Amino acid sequence: MSTTDMLAQPRHIEDLEDCFFYHTMELPERVIRGLWDLRGKFDDYVGGVNVANKSVLDVGTATGFLSFEAEKRGARVVSFDMSDARQQAFLPFKERLYYQDYESFIRYHNVTVEKWKNAYWFCHRMLESKADVYYGDIYHLPEELGKFDVVIVGAVLEHLSDQVSALASISRVTQEKMILVTPVLHTEERIAKFEPTAANPEYDFTWWIYSIGVYREVLTMLGFTITQISAAKYFYELGGTYEERTTIVASRR
Repeated sequence: MSTTDMLAQPRHIEDLEDCFFYHTMELPERVIRGLWDLRGKFDDYVGGVNVANKSVLDVGTATGFLSFEAEKRGARVVSFDMSDARQQAFLPFKERLYYQDYESFIRYHNVTVEKWKNAYWFCHRMLESKADVYYGDIYHLPEELGKFDVVIVGAVLEHLSDQVSALASISRVTQEKMILVTPVLHTEERIAKFEPTAANPEYDFTWWIYSIGVYREVLTMLGFTITQISAAKYFYELGGTYEERTTIVASRR
């Protein structure tokens, strides 16, 4: 299968009721509020990595803010997101529909996933973007997708039950730099924190927070060296707070 055959066909979305905005988006003549406002923070988010004239894969693109900002800076972009709601694992709280009736949950959650995609395509059209889109499985990014100079993995890893396998998949399509944006434990000790608690079933979408030491070891296994670690705060619209996230830039050895 050629790369072109793998890419998603554009959707023509008109109605905002059909959309779910993860990112706050500044579009012609309007601003649409999302869960996270990263406006003016792209360079902080990617650790100052220059994406001009680079091929960029935006992993977990959601509404596409990072894709569109990279494109504005001269990158050739492919936006990636999951193809199906079954590819997202949640914590098995007995009170939640995910545990009680998985098939009903998938039907319900897939409506949200499609609204994420619709929001992306609405912005894609409004911004006259040329970015391509691939929907698939983060654990099995295909060789046919090609290699990318820079891969941005923003606010994805903490929501995966198996970060290490995902990083292995991502590393195979990364030619130069991998940018990971995630909460971390600031220690070189190779440890992880199991983030959810049984008392908080609403918080069923974050699994593990890894230490810098874990990321350093895993990235070394995959043929990368951490070349920069930085942190910045980003506005979380839902909570009305600024949340700190760490950016790890890893370069292929």
